[in-house]
Amino acid sequence: MSQYLTPQGLYYTQDHAWVQVEGDKIRIGMTDFMQKLAGEITFIRIPRVNKNLAAGTTLCSIQSGKWAGKVKVPMNGTVLESNSALTTNPKLLNEDCYGTGWICVLQPDDLTAALTELLHGDEADRFFTEEHAKHVKPK
Repeated sequence: MSQYLTPQGLYYTQDHAWVQVEGDKIRIGMTDFMQKLAGEITFIRIPRVNKNLAAGTTLCSIQSGKWAGKVKVPMNGTVLESNSALTTNPKLLNEDCYGTGWICVLQPDDLTAALTELLHGDEADRFFTEEHAKHVKPK
């Protein structure tokens, strides 16, 4: 599983978003696993600033040459900032998904409660190991 970056200290969703806690806000992005599975990303529709979003709804739509999908909102909250660089350079999701390829910053309604619903630490490691086994065919 070492071919996928899964930084410790982040939280993860089962639809392959990552969440970094920054004080009382969160930064959200797409995991390395998902961007590698998708291939070269050619389009992303980012969320609007000041938009209130409900957990489980669509955060953003993403397309690559072989895939179209979405990242879901990990917790209820309001979009404070969107990474507008992605609209003109969606490849940032492939090149640096945990850095310059972040999607948005959200002000959660209840951060503490919402974090209990996300994968973290050993639980996240187990999940990604299982996902790898499901999606990657042995050579």
